[in-house]
Formats: sequence, C-alpha cells, structure tokens
Amino acid sequence: MNAERGVIALLRNRNYMLYWFGFLVSNAGAWIQAVAQGWLVYDISNSAAWLGTVGFVRAFPLIILSLIGGTVADRLPKRRILYVTQTVQMLSAAILGTLTLMGHIEVWHVVLVSAVSACAQAFDQPARHSLVPQLVPKYNLHAAISFNSIAFNGAALFGPSLTGVLVPLIDFAGCFYVNAISFAAVFIALALMEFPPHNPGGGKTSMLQDLMAGLSFIRHSPVILALISMAAVTSFFARPYQQFITVFARDVVQGDVGTAGLMQAAPALGTVIFMLVIASATNIQWKGKLLLGSGILFSIGLIAFSWSSNLYLSLALLVVVGGLNMTWQTTLNTLLQTNVEDDMRGRVMSAYTMTALAMMPLGQGPLGMAFDRLGPSLALTLNAVISLVWIVYMGLFRVKQIRALP
Repeated sequence: MNAERGVIALLRNRNYMLYWFGFLVSNAGAWIQAVAQGWLVYDISNSAAWLGTVGFVRAFPLIILSLIGGTVADRLPKRRILYVTQTVQMLSAAILGTLTLMGHIEVWHVVLVSAVSACAQAFDQPARHSLVPQLVPKYNLHAAISFNSIAFNGAALFGPSLTGVLVPLIDFAGCFYVNAISFAAVFIALALMEFPPHNPGGGKTSMLQDLMAGLSFIRHSPVILALISMAAVTSFFARPYQQFITVFARDVVQGDVGTAGLMQAAPALGTVIFMLVIASATNIQWKGKLLLGSGILFSIGLIAFSWSSNLYLSLALLVVVGGLNMTWQTTLNTLLQTNVEDDMRGRVMSAYTMTALAMMPLGQGPLGMAFDRLGPSLALTLNAVISLVWIVYMGLFRVKQIRALP
C-alpha cells in the first residue's frame, strides 16, 4: 500500500473519522480552557510555582489510577468507559466556569478541578489509545496515531489563538463554558460509531491478577521497559515546558494573553506539519532511528527556545520543537502498540499514560519552583539537558535494539 492510499484509507474509515472529528472539537475546547486557565492562575497568583502546582496535582491521580484504568480498558466496553470519563471532564469545566462567573474563583479551586479531571483521564486515555488499533488495520496504525496528534495539536493551532479573542468578549468563565459544550461532539461521535465486538480480558482472573500480569510483561520486555522509561524522563523534564509558555510570553518576550495564545499555537503548527508528513509515509521502516533522532533534536530545540527573547524567533523555534516533540511521542506510541498483543494493550498503554501524561504534570511542580529561583531560561535548559542525556544513554548505549526497530 502506498502512502497516498494509506491516508485515503483513514479518510474513508467512517468509525475512525467519527472518533477523530469528535475529539478534534473537544480538544479545541480543552486548549481554549488551558490557555485561559493558565493566564487566570498566573494573574491571580503572580507565581510560576502556582502554575506548576496546577499541573503537579494532576500527576497523582494519573500515577495511582492509570494502571487500574488500563486493566479496566482490557475488561470493559470502551464506549461505556469513554461516556463516563467525558462526562466527568465536561462537568469539571462547567463547574470552573460557574465559579469564575460568580466571582468566587480561587487558585485552589483550579487545583481541585484539575485533580478531578486527571482522575477521569486515568481511565480515558488507556481506553482511547487501545481503541485505535481496533479501528484501523495494523499497517495504518502509525498514520492513525499521527492523525490523532493532528486532532489534538491541530485544535491547539486555533484553540489558543481563539482564547485571545474570546477572553475580552466572554471573559475567562465563557472560555470554560466553551470547553464544557465542546464535549457534545464526543458524545455524538461515540453514539454514531460502530464499535468492534467487546472481548473482555481477564477471563476468570481478578483485576489485581490482570494488573500484576501487565507489570510482569513490561518488566520482562527490555524494549518496552526502555521505551516507557524514556517517555517518563522526557515527560518529567522536557515536556512540561508547555505549562510555562505563559511565563515566557509575559516575562521574556513582554507580551499579553494574545501573545500567550500565539506561542501556545506555534508548537501545534509544527505538529500539524510534521504529522502530515508522517501520516503520508505509512511504510516507515526505521521508526527506532526516527524515535531517537526526534527525541534528541527536541531537547536541543528546547534549549535554543529557552534563551530566545525575540517573539518571532521564539515562535519559529516553538514550531520546530512542537513538531519534534509530537514526532517523538507518536513514534514511541506506535512502537509500544505494535509490540504488544491485543489482550495486553490496555495495560501497556496505561503504563504509557502513567509516564507520558502523569510524569509531565509531576515535573511541572519542581520546574515551576526552578523558574522562580533560577529564571525561566536556565531552569528549562537544565531540564532539557537531562532529557537529552537520558535519550542518548538508553537509545544508543543501554538498549541498542531500539535503533533497529522497524
């Protein structure tokens, strides 16, 4: 199958496109809320540490519940799981909007709502990730995962930019309500999709036995364990930069909420460009090398961005950083999914959720304090260097099989 047919196959896959469009709309709302929420918290507290704390509290539900969420994803119908998780996140956004509209919003409210939303994501992400291989053939999986990234970061391309327009018109509360309303697209998509027959994992085994079997599989698979460890380190040290773009926008390039929206959108533009290229190249046979190259260049690009005080240079660097970051994540996700069987996929992807999603907010707390103590440029540089060293060590020296992965 050539590259063009691979992309066309995705576009003609009704179930996958319903899934994709539903989450595209919802992700746009999520990005609008993320930018508005970040600016509101920073405006109230005037502290990067509080920005980090909002992300930091999300880590604990993801760490504690993700493995359980993956086990549930292997046992229960995924449509049912997604209905519940999306409802919780919708209500969380609506509550935040109501508190803001009434003038009672405080930073601790945002912290609490973020924690509740993270609890839902601990079950949402493994179900969502493990559903995709059931919607598309294996040879199109890399393209499908790339398209998922376009849905998330394509929404980030216009969502944050809209925030700069929406805040003066409907205030922060309106942005939160827009996010709550956007979840309707997911509910409609889930109702229209034809889900594959559910084959519950586990059989006669208990939830605990299934969970332990998943951990044992990961522990005894050197490549899987190495991939997850690299996801953990980059997520803790490098990827939290996105939470602090507001700091660079206001304090480094001397901008406003509109500037923050543009800077949040720049990585998304890079993602769309890079992911369109990857989605068109469905038969990539050197994913291991692509993974290591994109991870190394992502860290280097982040170091360059951290020292830029020029808005246009910062935007250009963020485009490149965003594209490399998502190339890294998409390739790592694909390698994990193509190296496990269906009955173990939910648990493996829950470990990925725990690292790729949980470690990122966990790293936001220490990075926020480092921003306040060392300044944004030095703090981000140190974190990017740690990420760079770990990728080089694991991929080039510790587990050399990664380079040869097809």
